[in-house]
Amino acid sequence: PAAAGRAAFATVAPSPGWGGSRSALGAGARRARSAAQAFIATEFGPLAGTWRHPRRSIAAAAAMPTGATVASHHVGRADGRPPETLENLRKELLCLRAEPPDFLLRAGEMIAAPLLVDGDGAPVHATEEAGPWTAEFLLAGADGDPVFSDPIRISLLFCSGWPMEPPRVRVHGLLLFAMLDAERRPGQRFYSRLARVPGGGFTMRDVLRDVRSFLLEPLVYLGLDAAVPEDEDAKRLHDVITGVRKVNRQRTDVIRKYAPLARRPELFDARSPLRPEWFQPAVWEAHSQGTPEAWRAVLKEHVVGNVFSMPFFTEEFCDVLLEEIYGFYDSGLPARRPNSMNTYGIVLSDIGLEPFIDKVQAMLQPLGRMLFPGPGSAWDGHHCFVVRYREGEDLGLDMHTDDSDVTFNVCLGKDFSGAGLQFCGAMGDPDHRLHKFTYEHRKGDGVLHLGRQRHGADDIHSGERLNLVLWSHSSVWRSSDPFRCLAYSREVGPPDPACVSYTHDRDYGIFKPYPKGKEAFQHHGWCPPGGAE
Repeated sequence: PAAAGRAAFATVAPSPGWGGSRSALGAGARRARSAAQAFIATEFGPLAGTWRHPRRSIAAAAAMPTGATVASHHVGRADGRPPETLENLRKELLCLRAEPPDFLLRAGEMIAAPLLVDGDGAPVHATEEAGPWTAEFLLAGADGDPVFSDPIRISLLFCSGWPMEPPRVRVHGLLLFAMLDAERRPGQRFYSRLARVPGGGFTMRDVLRDVRSFLLEPLVYLGLDAAVPEDEDAKRLHDVITGVRKVNRQRTDVIRKYAPLARRPELFDARSPLRPEWFQPAVWEAHSQGTPEAWRAVLKEHVVGNVFSMPFFTEEFCDVLLEEIYGFYDSGLPARRPNSMNTYGIVLSDIGLEPFIDKVQAMLQPLGRMLFPGPGSAWDGHHCFVVRYREGEDLGLDMHTDDSDVTFNVCLGKDFSGAGLQFCGAMGDPDHRLHKFTYEHRKGDGVLHLGRQRHGADDIHSGERLNLVLWSHSSVWRSSDPFRCLAYSREVGPPDPACVSYTHDRDYGIFKPYPKGKEAFQHHGWCPPGGAE
């Protein structure tokens, strides 16, 4: 029931790696994924189970397909090998940077995995001494390909068995690939064909090359030939690849058409870094120092442990983003709306701004780890959009929670009055429908909160307000029991009227009359669950 409630109460429910809304594009993506799942379930047996989001322990998550043995990721070896493994990994990474292959655009730092889940479903944190360790890489796409020409961001997770045991691979981003499971990981056939050096081990260079080949040319990588009539495996996989490409093109065609119209091309370039002049000096200084003390100095805490704010973008950069947003509106290109509750926003990844959002999320990741251990520790997906409120369009937003682990919400302007953001308690807590704080938006400032924090936007009184909203997701956190088994505590008392939701609360009419035009929601709410009133 708690899981069902979470899905019903969320503004929109995209899977972490799929973006997603219930638009035609979202439905097409789901159809393509279903086709890929059916094909793989039939043809590639052992891989099929990974599509269903099973409960994963560290040991289960580390388990590799036939031909690749992997040690448990939750324990270090007693023989002293982990420190030696980390040292060797970092040496190999330095060599890779010194002489990078032509397909490697960027290699990140090797760090201890920020979050894991143990055999009991509890979130735990790896240590640098024991591992496992992870690094992120940016690989070149396929030159001239209308769908797969953009860089591909991946992460590799290494255990103490490296280099005799391969790393776990995860592909980031929203682009669909034919042979990834629902967590955007390759399956058995990928690992069974990984190149080995004499002696049976692996190299980071070869793994990266093979990942790129597997993503861009899966038939070639798997040794299949779609042109051979009797090769049913190849023909079926070819059909899946064609279907996935078709779904991708619905999104990438819009991005390609807007690219020559973009006002600020650097925002769309995966290799272009964030610029200090885009950010408030205090927050850029905190980012540069990278210490908890520096970040704490720029934060204001509004709801203890749950809601924070800080200055973020400069007003000038807010105007730059607004110019880009309105440039897209003026282009007449189709836009997917961010969710079912906002009619006039746009999804930023769908217009080509995914690289910019990736970098903003990476900038915020240290804050997530510091403020929200668990849900903020290891983001590997996002859904980012702009919402717009003005007279004659959306005026405000009903009380709700987000389908995010952590939400970052920045006001871009313009001139407006009203439109305060009401914060109540966190979903499942005894005080989840008691008012905590009213946040007043200010241009360039951002508010950071847990996705399960109940909140709603007051109606705008005059003018126009646009906000950039970044939902960060962690697939590891979502496999843990604290996320999967969230229970509702009995409420401490009647809710505050400001905290009830006509969309979701079954007892809304007891505390407030339904707004005009929203009477159809009566008798359709689910919250609070039975017995938690």
